[in-house]
Amino acid sequence: MIRLNAFFEVRDLANVDEVKRLGAELVNTSLEDEGNVSYDLFTSATRPLVMMFCETWKNEDVLKSHMASEHFTRLVPKIEALTKNGLKLEKFEF
Repeated sequence: MIRLNAFFEVRDLANVDEVKRLGAELVNTSLEDEGNVSYDLFTSATRPLVMMFCETWKNEDVLKSHMASEHFTRLVPKIEALTKNGLKLEKFEF
């Protein structure tokens, strides 16, 4: 299993609703991907501009398929464009 945590900071409060909308679409479509175990978007309770995608995949092959999917390649660049410094990825295997 693979757990990915992708942390990011939204550029400003005016972009939060758009990031949440795009993020919800990414979560909902990714939950349908083969090999997905879980996929969530969280907002920090102490810093409202800080968010994190938390996702779990069965193996590296299904993760690679997800990263090549239409929804991933379309939505992630739009989300990254609304952040201060892009997404910072932490990957864990268990």
